[in-house]
Amino acid sequence: MSIAQRRVKDLIVAERNIKKSLDKQAFVCYIITMKLIYQPLGTTCLVGIETTNETDRMEQYFSFWNHGATSGKLHEMSENFHYITSSPEKLEKYFVNSSFHLLLNTFPQKYKGTKGGVMEDARKLGARRYEDLKENTEVFYSTQLANYDYSVSKSEPLVVQSSGIANDEEAWKSKSVETLRAVSEKRLG
Repeated sequence: MSIAQRRVKDLIVAERNIKKSLDKQAFVCYIITMKLIYQPLGTTCLVGIETTNETDRMEQYFSFWNHGATSGKLHEMSENFHYITSSPEKLEKYFVNSSFHLLLNTFPQKYKGTKGGVMEDARKLGARRYEDLKENTEVFYSTQLANYDYSVSKSEPLVVQSSGIANDEEAWKSKSVETLRAVSEKRLG
């Protein structure tokens, strides 16, 4: 049984025990082996996966990939922290779609013969999982762009350029002409 299936089973069991529906904030579910972190960036967002278990990380990434939350690669920031790029719309669809499959895989007999029953519960569970993810918001990727001066021959931040010698093309040309003239005079005598 995968981690996600165990989480859904725990959510359903807890729902039965406390008699609240899946869309209510009944309890907080902590994932001990893996932590998902959400960083909104406007029309896109980043979802961080923090875990020491590589199998769990790859399983979660493939879940994001297979359910359409991302079509990009898994970006590594450290040994235990990776992230994907997505959009809020794709994440909403991901949580509904993955919840649909998790409910069917976890409780295959419960929804047989029930018209539209699994989709209603999948939408509630997906909305709940998405809201839980959005509550766990941290900034792990800086969106502040570095200032670059493209008038110089190499793209270095202005902070580095201001403390060093400016790359003045005209000064370089005049110095190289002087150097060539001095070398020629030495050779010719």
